[in-house]
Amino acid sequence: MKLKCFPYLCVAAVIVVASASLMHPAMAATPLFMQTVTINDPQMGGIPAFRVLAPADWRPSGGLAWNIALANLVTADVAITAADGSAGLFVHPARLFISGQIEYQWQRGQPYLGMIVMPIPDSPAAFVQQIVLPEQRPGARNLRLISQKDLPEWADSIAAANQQPGGITRGYGTRARFAYTENGVAWEEDFYCVVLVFKPQMGPPTLLWQPDRNLSVRARKGRLDALDPLANAFVNSFRVDRSWFARFTKVQQQWIAARQQGIANAGALSRAISRSNDAFDNALAQSWKTRQQAEDRASREFSEYIRGTENYNDPSSGNPVELPGGYDYAWGNSLGEYVLSNDSGFDPNQHSSTDWVAIEPVR
Repeated sequence: MKLKCFPYLCVAAVIVVASASLMHPAMAATPLFMQTVTINDPQMGGIPAFRVLAPADWRPSGGLAWNIALANLVTADVAITAADGSAGLFVHPARLFISGQIEYQWQRGQPYLGMIVMPIPDSPAAFVQQIVLPEQRPGARNLRLISQKDLPEWADSIAAANQQPGGITRGYGTRARFAYTENGVAWEEDFYCVVLVFKPQMGPPTLLWQPDRNLSVRARKGRLDALDPLANAFVNSFRVDRSWFARFTKVQQQWIAARQQGIANAGALSRAISRSNDAFDNALAQSWKTRQQAEDRASREFSEYIRGTENYNDPSSGNPVELPGGYDYAWGNSLGEYVLSNDSGFDPNQHSSTDWVAIEPVR
């Protein structure tokens, strides 16, 4: 069997949310400060892997983990939580799975050609319930699915960017809410998940599948709905770093070539990771362009499901930025930070040495 990988599924999309003690943004009594959070890759010398907007008083933990025994090589396992622990965002690992005829020949949960042998679940919500929650919330009790909404257009846009030669890739997306208790605390958690399924045109009956988006927002029971207007802004702020993308793609290509030749030299691949460069050839440049176009389409499709945001013209970056809606005034600075307020007398320049520039919504 010829090994295939989804080249873009190295890290799951990241979203972060403001404190669960906040009411709907339109009712916010104090300014909302947000900043750009950068997740670096220590294996590549600490270069940025991806960036996301987050409330300034939230702190991330976790990061990227490399495992050269697995075909996707690197996964993100990140939490960004409020200081009081009452709410948070979680990016769950996104491994590559294989199912089909191999299930009769290989033990479930074991790696085969760098992919985990696992029957494909009936839906993304079933994947969350059967695989993600037992791994990420082992202490959860009285777990139950309380609502689910399919997101087909969002999933289709992501699948379109991940088509592979020799078969077809389909996407299945959902927003699924689970309730449970953990350490005596009642929680609700929304999972935003897109599972991509690749079916080869030739060979034995086989499906390769992997979560592209594998993330969640949770808050204490009764407080999760108040975070909905913020979720869209943070989902759409996630961007992979261009240099990291180039280096990762080249390392993945080397890994595939080595596996197909029967080479398993962990030391050589480790050195390849640290020495990889970010030069773009024509194929890689086109791949990056396709990725960015797909990210834009996916963002637009996701925005159709979760309202409550506004697009602003950011003069410092020259790019549009999507921020939580319900605020009358917004400012940005050259550091990728933003302030939102409903107070006509508030001026962030009075409280900071940084130069803040007023930004206007896109009309």
